[in-house]
Amino acid sequence: MKLIAIKTLVSIFVVIGIVFISERRPKIGGLLAGLPLGVGILMFFYAFEQGAAFAITGIPYAIAGLTSTLAFGIGFYLGGKLFLQNNTLHTATSIFFGILAFFISGFLISLAKINLTIGISIFLVGMILSLLFFTAVPESKKIKFQKYTFSVLVFRALFVTAVVLIITGAAKIIGSKWAGIMASFPTMLCPVLIILAYNYKDKLYPNVLKHFSYSITTLVVYYLSILMLYPQFGIYSGTFFAYLICFMYLYALSTIGKIKEVKTKNRQQNIAH
Repeated sequence: MKLIAIKTLVSIFVVIGIVFISERRPKIGGLLAGLPLGVGILMFFYAFEQGAAFAITGIPYAIAGLTSTLAFGIGFYLGGKLFLQNNTLHTATSIFFGILAFFISGFLISLAKINLTIGISIFLVGMILSLLFFTAVPESKKIKFQKYTFSVLVFRALFVTAVVLIITGAAKIIGSKWAGIMASFPTMLCPVLIILAYNYKDKLYPNVLKHFSYSITTLVVYYLSILMLYPQFGIYSGTFFAYLICFMYLYALSTIGKIKEVKTKNRQQNIAH
C-alpha cells in the first residue's frame, strides 16, 4: 500500500510540475516535457521492485517497443479520421486504433528473440517508417487555444498514475520481455493526445505526432544510459545521471533546430532580395 501511494504521488507530482514550469518558463518546460518522464518512472519502479537486473534485461525489448509507440501514433492518427463531427466518438476511435496498433506491434516484437543490436535496428526501421508516414502532415495552423481547466490537469495526472500502477504492478507476471515493451507505452503523450483530439479534433495532434517521430530518440538515449549507469551507480544515482544526459541531449537538439531555422530564414531573405 505504501509503494502504491509513492507511485501515485510521484506520477501526480511529475505531471503537475511540468505544467507549473511550462506556464512560467515555456522553454524549460518544453525541454522537461521532452524528457522520458513516463518511461523513467516505469523503469525506476521496475528496478526498485524487481531489481536492476530485471529492468536491464528488458531494455532491448523496450527499445524495440518504441516502434509500438510509433505504431500507436499512426493508429491514433488513422482512427482520428473517423467521426469528425462527434468529439466523443472521434476521440474514442482515435484511442482505440492507437492502443490496438500498439498491442499488435508489441505482440509481433515479443515473438522475436531480441538483443540490443536487433532492438535498435527495429526501432530505426520503425522511426523511418513513421517519419515517412507523417511527412505529408502540414504544420499546425493558428487557432484559438482553450485554457486548460483544473479537471484537465486532474485527468492527466490520474491517467498517468493509473498506467504506472497497472504496468508496474503486472511486471512480475508478464516478465521482463513484455515489461520492457510496456515501458514504452506513451504514458505522458497519450492523455495529451486525448485532450487535443477532444478539444480540437484533428487540427493539432497530427503535428504533435509528426514531431514526436523525431523526439522519441530521447527515449533510446535514456534506455542506453540506464543500461550503462544502473550497474555502476545504482538506480537512484543512475536515474539522476540518465535524466541529466537526456536533458543535455534535448538541449543540443533544440539548439541545432534553432540554428537551422535561422539559416533557413536568412536563405529565404537572401532569395527575396
